Amino acid sequence: MYALYVNWGEWRKYYGITEKGKYHYGDSQEDLALALKKYAESNQYSINEVRDIKCDKCGWDTFKLFSDDDESGAMCRCVHCSEKKFIRDSEEYMNQDETDYHECMCGNANLSISVGLSFYEGTKDARWIYVGGYCATCGVVGNYIDWNER
Repeated sequence: MYALYVNWGEWRKYYGITEKGKYHYGDSQEDLALALKKYAESNQYSINEVRDIKCDKCGWDTFKLFSDDDESGAMCRCVHCSEKKFIRDSEEYMNQDETDYHECMCGNANLSISVGLSFYEGTKDARWIYVGGYCATCGVVGNYIDWNER
């Protein structure tokens, strides 16, 4: 699976994210946060907070990303130490035997991962989760999976 396309118009020029064909490019994981926020606007659930994923075991920030679109969940595996990290409560819902493996359109599967959270108004309870990736090889930024939090 590849990053999803969103038509950004003039917005991309302001933030320095560029569009080439149907893909969007940035220079860092910071640009991924901007891309997730813009993607969320098209879904009507604006992102209140973006968290960059780091490995709890070794502190590395590059992962292979897996998701279960049917059960709405995502898991990443650290490329440095192979530690698994589930996004939110995904472990409870994912069928790990039937996950989709994500890679960038350039073929690189090692991604920096960020999670965007949309909260219910006046709370810190998440209603929508966005999981995106930044490819350091070619610079593609985008949302790979999102779901309504249970």
